[in-house]
Amino acid sequence: MDWSQLAPDLLHLISKKLPDLSDFIRFHAVCKRWCSATSINDPPRQLPWIVAARYSLASTIRFYSLSTGKFYSLIFTEVEGKQLLGSSHDYMLAFDPNSRLLSLLNPFTRDEITLPLTDSCRHRPLYIGPDPVQSGDDVVICWHSTDVLTVGLCQPGDQEWKKIEISEGAYGQIYYNGMYFINERRTLATKVIDIKRGTTLSTIPPVVCTTTGVPRCLDYLIMSSGELLGVFGGKWTCQFIRDYEFEVYRLDNENKVPRWIRIDSTGDRVLFLDDTVGFCLSTTDFKGFKGDCIYFIAHLYDMDGFSDFPLCRYDMKNRIAEAAVPGRLGDVSSWFFPSIS
Repeated sequence: MDWSQLAPDLLHLISKKLPDLSDFIRFHAVCKRWCSATSINDPPRQLPWIVAARYSLASTIRFYSLSTGKFYSLIFTEVEGKQLLGSSHDYMLAFDPNSRLLSLLNPFTRDEITLPLTDSCRHRPLYIGPDPVQSGDDVVICWHSTDVLTVGLCQPGDQEWKKIEISEGAYGQIYYNGMYFINERRTLATKVIDIKRGTTLSTIPPVVCTTTGVPRCLDYLIMSSGELLGVFGGKWTCQFIRDYEFEVYRLDNENKVPRWIRIDSTGDRVLFLDDTVGFCLSTTDFKGFKGDCIYFIAHLYDMDGFSDFPLCRYDMKNRIAEAAVPGRLGDVSSWFFPSIS
C-alpha cells in the first residue's frame, strides 16, 4: 500500500487522533500530500505537558509529555536567567529578577509580550487568554506584598494593571468569563468579583464538613463545562505521597442559597492541579487516558529538610495517591499546553 496516496479526509482524521504535538509535527512533515491534508494551525487536542524547571539558568526549557512519557527540551534564549512562574494556555509567565520585568513567553512561536510592572517579585498567573496578542484576551495574575494579595488584569499594550486587593489572602481562585472567583481565607466563603469594576457580584457560603459541621477551605476552584468544582487538599507538604488526600465538591445553584455538595466521582473527567490553579479535561478526547482522578504536584520533604516535587495521581475511587511518573522529573513547577499556532 502506498501510504502517501491516502485520501485527504482520512489523513486529516488520522492527524486529529495523534496524542502528542511532536507526533503531529512529524506527521505534517512526511510529504507534501500529508502536509496539505493538515493545517499547522489545527492540531489535535493535547494533554498538558509539565514544565520541569522553576528557574531557567540556561536558555533551555525542559518539558515532560504525559502522552508519550518523554522529555522535550526547547532552546529559547529569551528565558535565560528568568523565573518561570507558571502558565495558562500556551503562554508562560516569566520574571526577570534583575530588571524586575514581567513578560509572557511562548516557547514554540518565540513570542514575548511585556507586561506592566508591579511592586512585587512574587507572581503567579491565573489566566492568560489563548490569543492575547491578536484578540486582546485578558491576562490575569496575582502577586503578594506583605499580607495583601493583589489581583491584576491587563491586556497586551496596557501600561498598568486594573487591580483589586484581598487583605486576608485567598486559598483557591480562578478567572472565568470575565469574572474572578476567590475563596477568602478569613470567611472561607467564595466571592465572585468583577475585577474591571472592582465590585463583588455574589458570595457563596463555604463548604461545611459533614462530620464536624465546621466550615473548611477549598484549595482550588475549577470550572468544568460551566460547572464550578471546588477541591480540598493538595496544598500541604508531606513526607510520603500516600499521605495526600483530596475531596471534590460541586456548586449546587438550584436552591435560593447556593451550596457545595461533595461528589465521590468526576466520571470521565480528570483534574490537573499546580501550586495555584487547576483545570479539567475529559478523557473522551484522549483514548486510553484514565478518568476519575487528580494529577497534582506533590511537595515532599525528608527528615533532612530536602524537598522534592514529583508528579502524582490521586485515584478518587480507591482514594489512593501514587507517583504518576517513575523517577524524578526535576523541580516540577506547572502545567503547559504546547501550541504552534
